[in-house]
Parts: sequence; C-alpha cells; structure tokens
Amino acid sequence: MQLFYLPHLNQATFEFSEEESKHCIRVLRKKKGDEIRLIDGKGTEAVATITSDNPKKCSGEIIQRIFHKPTRNYHLHIAISPTKSIERIEWMIEKCIEIGVDEISFIETKQSERDKINLERCEKIAISAIKQSKQFFLPKIHPMQSFASFLDQTEDISNKWIAWCESDKTGHLMHLMPDPKNTKNIICIGPEGDFTPQEVEAAKAHNFAPCSLGSTILRSETAAVLVCACLASKSVLHP
Repeated sequence: MQLFYLPHLNQATFEFSEEESKHCIRVLRKKKGDEIRLIDGKGTEAVATITSDNPKKCSGEIIQRIFHKPTRNYHLHIAISPTKSIERIEWMIEKCIEIGVDEISFIETKQSERDKINLERCEKIAISAIKQSKQFFLPKIHPMQSFASFLDQTEDISNKWIAWCESDKTGHLMHLMPDPKNTKNIICIGPEGDFTPQEVEAAKAHNFAPCSLGSTILRSETAAVLVCACLASKSVLHP
C-alpha cells in the first residue's frame, strides 16, 4: 500500500504539489482512474481516485476517509544535539520515526558540532519515513534552540531523562523507566563530546534524571535509535 502525504484532507478533492505529482505519475506510473491512499499526518487516511494524471499537477476526488487512533500508548520526545554530518541526522530521523517517536528537538549545547539545522529538509525526511513505515501521525520536529531554553519548556513532563556517558553509577534507561503506558517521556542526548557536568546539573535542577544507555560509547544518532527501541520494547512488556 503506497501512501501519499497531504497536510489537509478536509476537501472533496485533492491536488498534489509538482514534486508529489511527479512521484505519483512518472515514478509509480499511476494513471487516471487509479485508486490511491492519502494521509495528513494527523490520523486521517483517505481513499481517493485520480481524475487528472498530469505529472506536474496530479489531482483527484476523495471518496472515503478513515480516522486512526495512535498505535503507541506513550509519548516520546527526543532532544538531541545534532551531529556535524547531516546524513547522520537524516538517518536518525528516519530510524527513530520507523520505531516510534512523537517529537524531536534539536538542542545547542556547549560542545555541539552544529548550530543550525535545515528544518524543511528534516520535515521531508519525516514525511518520507511515515509514508514508508505506513504510519498515520507525523512527528513534530522543532527548530534548533539552546539547551537552557529547552529545559525551561519541560516543567509539565514527569518522565525526564538525560543520557550521560559518565553516569556509571546510575542504571540503564531500560531499567530505570517505569511502565511507559499513558506517559509523556523526554530523553536528552548530547553531542559527541557529551554534556558538560554543568549542563547535567542544569538538567537535574529541572528534574531530569541521569541515565546510562549501556557500557559502550554510542554515537549521538545511535543513542537516539536505542532510546526509541527501549521504550518500544518496554511498551510491549506493559501493553
């Protein structure tokens, strides 16, 4: 089942952008009269029929809407200091979404390798990931902000963790986190040089608990994927 993305599906008709039109008509060889499925990233799936197979402006009629509920029983927000390599950031977004994440924030820390992020490009990667993995909800990707600013926005979240390479006296995230069912969770992941002790103390002042992600030193993007896998696994144990 091939999915196509449109942010709004509340009309009786649809029209694709030139990029999506080209993908639909020239790449996938869809034609007039073919039935396709659309998603809006907010839980709506629509069954539609192509009425114009113009590769620059494909359009059609919506014949049915299906409303989906979230499949995960928890909310996961990952805050990460982006890597210098944009390819590794894109890989991380793709894999985290495939496994399960609801929000991704990019944070600038003292040892960050990057202070800017191409948000539009990241959102395109996210859209591609939900289409590929057959999901109906688009995770929210937040623009770059300082770590201090991010911490100030987390007061109403109860389950908050900060992955720290020097947290050898703390437990693994998998063992420390409670049953994730019906909870909101934030996990902070630092740059290649890790968070500074001062940043960890600042996080602890905002009720973040330091945690370990294992005995080896992980790349930032690997740590993010591991976090997603931990919560996904935990939720299976506590359905």
